[in-house]
Amino acid sequence: MKKGFVTIYVLLILLFLSISLAFVSRQVQSKNDLSKDLLTKKQAVYEAESRVNIFINDYENEIKEYILEDYKRLIDQSLSDVDHANAKEFYIDYNNSNKKIMLMRVIDSNIAPRKDKVYRVFEHIYYKNVTAEANIYLRARENILLSSEEILRYEDIKDELNKFEFKKDKIIHNEIPATSKENPYKGVIILDEDMTIDKDLYVEGILISKAKLDTKGKSIRVKGLVILDKGNENIEYEKDYGPIIDNIVNKTDLLELEILSSHSF
Repeated sequence: MKKGFVTIYVLLILLFLSISLAFVSRQVQSKNDLSKDLLTKKQAVYEAESRVNIFINDYENEIKEYILEDYKRLIDQSLSDVDHANAKEFYIDYNNSNKKIMLMRVIDSNIAPRKDKVYRVFEHIYYKNVTAEANIYLRARENILLSSEEILRYEDIKDELNKFEFKKDKIIHNEIPATSKENPYKGVIILDEDMTIDKDLYVEGILISKAKLDTKGKSIRVKGLVILDKGNENIEYEKDYGPIIDNIVNKTDLLELEILSSHSF
C-alpha cells in the first residue's frame, strides 16, 4: 500500500510539473507573439509615416494645386469641429509600386481655428495582420494677392507683384475693353499710364492700374483682384479666389505650406 501511495504521489508531481511546463511554455509563446505583434505594428506605422512624408516632401506642387482648386469651392460652414471635405486620392511611387494617399480639407478646432484653411494628409494601411495610420496637418499661408480683402495699393506691392507671371493670352495693356454686367472681361487688365474711363467697366479677373485712373463718374466693377496706384472712387470690388488663381502662370507661388502637427498610430 505504501508503494502504491508513493506511485500516486510521483504521478501527481509529474502532472504538476507537466502543467507548469505547459503554462510556462504558453507564457513564453504569448510573449513571443506579443513581441512579434509589436514589431509588426512598428513596421506598419513606419510604412505609413514614410509614405505621407514622401508625399509632403516630393509632391508639394500637387498639394498646392489641390489647395488652390479647393479655394474655389464652397465649404459647408455647418461642418462639425472634426470633419472633412473635398477629399482627393493621390498616388505616389513607393518601393516601385503605387501607393494611395488621401488629401482633404478639414475643420478641427483642436488643430487650428475654424477660419484657418487646414488640410490633412492621411494614410491608412494594412500590414500583415495589423493596421496603421499616419496623419500630417497642413496650413496654407497665402501671398498678399490672395489674403487681402481690400483693394491693394500698387506702390506697396509692386515688388511682390513682379514675382508673378500672368497668362499672356488673358492680358490687355492700356486698353479699356467693351464690357457689360452680363459679359465682363475675363482676364488681366494692366494700365501702365494715366487712363480715363469713358464707359462702365466690368472685370472678372485682375485690374492693375500703375498710374492715375479717372473714372469720370463711370463705374468699375471687379470680381477678383484690384491693384491701384491711388484712389478707389466708383470701384465696386468683390474678392474672389478663382479669377486670381486662373490668371496666374506660377500660381503655386501664391501659397506656402506650414506643418501644424502630425501623429501616427
